[in-house]
Amino acid sequence: MDLWALAAAFGYCALSAVVMVLPAEVYLVGAAVVADVPPVWLAAAGALGQVAGKMLSYLVGRGVLDVARLRAKPSARWAERIRTLERWCSRHAWGAAALTLVSAFAGLPPYAVVAVLAGSLHMRWWVFAGVSLVGRFGRFWAVVSIPHLLPEALFGL
Repeated sequence: MDLWALAAAFGYCALSAVVMVLPAEVYLVGAAVVADVPPVWLAAAGALGQVAGKMLSYLVGRGVLDVARLRAKPSARWAERIRTLERWCSRHAWGAAALTLVSAFAGLPPYAVVAVLAGSLHMRWWVFAGVSLVGRFGRFWAVVSIPHLLPEALFGL
């Protein structure tokens, strides 16, 4: 097993959690094609990296990290959507965890927004991290399995 490929997947996915123009899924598909690593391990490394990176967003929501000068003021429409999500999560004890799981797996609502929201709702960090790991692992496992489902002749490797 190529440990460098796993370390690279972890690092790239951690960076992509902070620099949102770097697509983790595209990197992981490429790594699944060229690296000698079982897809399940690539998915795990990617999920760990993403959640490690998103912990920074969670800490912003908790108020531990102050990035006010970097934060753009959301539009009135986005602000209202966020308030709606906050109210829904406040009414349901499991709401924040369910929202985090769906977002970490499906990407809707945006996982970056949900990470900040989870922090602002004072969701326990370990619940956020655990639920996020499950969701991101499922997403990334599905993504890295794609090349293995296609005919090898398609990739010409």
